[in-house]
Amino acid sequence: MTQTNLESRNGKESEFSQWGKELERLAQEGVKKEITNHIVNGRPIFYSRLGVPIMELPDGRCFEYRPRKDRTREIIREVPCR
Repeated sequence: MTQTNLESRNGKESEFSQWGKELERLAQEGVKKEITNHIVNGRPIFYSRLGVPIMELPDGRCFEYRPRKDRTREIIREVPCR
């Protein structure tokens, strides 16, 4: 049995688990930077909240929308942001 396996069985965090957590932290940091860049450059961000497509504008307003086949969006209603 390797030292890493012993550590995880003894309640210590394995090296692989630590690496995974660091990778997750860096990915989240990168996503936050990209969202900020989109907003600063006047572009909306798109995400889903409980399966509902949301478009958040740089001015802070949020809308539920429906994508159309012609690649445009139909605004359904304004919704509270996060």
